[in-house]
Amino acid sequence: MSRKKTQKTGLASQLPLAIKTGKYAVGYTQAIRALIHQTAKVIVLANNIPERMRKQIEYYCVLSNNTPIEFYNGNNNDLNTLSGVGKRCSVICVLDQGEADFTEAK
Repeated sequence: MSRKKTQKTGLASQLPLAIKTGKYAVGYTQAIRALIHQTAKVIVLANNIPERMRKQIEYYCVLSNNTPIEFYNGNNNDLNTLSGVGKRCSVICVLDQGEADFTEAK
């Protein structure tokens, strides 16, 4: 018998799909700007982001109608490898999810 193909649901599968099919912004400043303009759908943070930056992003997420935050269980280099963005980043802001569904990622 052949193996059944199971669909992975989680941040590791949804983030690359969102980057391929949707729109995104990379970096702390771009994420803050998207939160202020309320265009951000999901914020993805690496686990080694400085605490001051994390608290400020959480503050702006609350101000922008509770934008969801996903914490990636890896450092900024791992987040770069997963997303394929091409530069190290601690923050990825998804502006348009495309075909990805971050509600299933939890």
